[in-house]
Amino acid sequence: SSPPGFNPGQSPNYRFIRPRAPSPYMRSLLVYIDAVNARDFGSLATVFDDALEHRILPKSLARPVLTKKLYIDYWRSVMAMFSQFEGYTEGESVSGTRYNNEYMMLMHFSPLTQEEIENGQLPKIRYLKEFVDSTYSVQFFKEESERQRQLKEKDKQ
Repeated sequence: SSPPGFNPGQSPNYRFIRPRAPSPYMRSLLVYIDAVNARDFGSLATVFDDALEHRILPKSLARPVLTKKLYIDYWRSVMAMFSQFEGYTEGESVSGTRYNNEYMMLMHFSPLTQEEIENGQLPKIRYLKEFVDSTYSVQFFKEESERQRQLKEKDKQ
């Protein structure tokens, strides 16, 4: 159990510091994070196994399983909605609305041989499971889509 008065926001891992000598798996994760932050979809693709399966959970959201191509296309569309976005799920949409969501990601990597590791290859992400605050996500994206539709109509006038 957590110590009395435990606050996850005060955890030493709240503001992650990159290790000086990251493992191949950590390096792959860092490429993923940097690519998302830079909206660099080419680099994002380099860390995905060709057989990537991405799931947004819980299942009650009824989201489809995405392949590598579909997941990259999904990221393009999601990032187009945000003028600012950071990994700790605080952001601002293009319409100026604050976005604060809780989520957790699990990544499973395809194994590498020792030779591949010694040659500097990075492990590829094979399975990516993203758990989101379903109520918040459904409400935010529904409302944000409407706000952006209204902004586009206003720009046409």
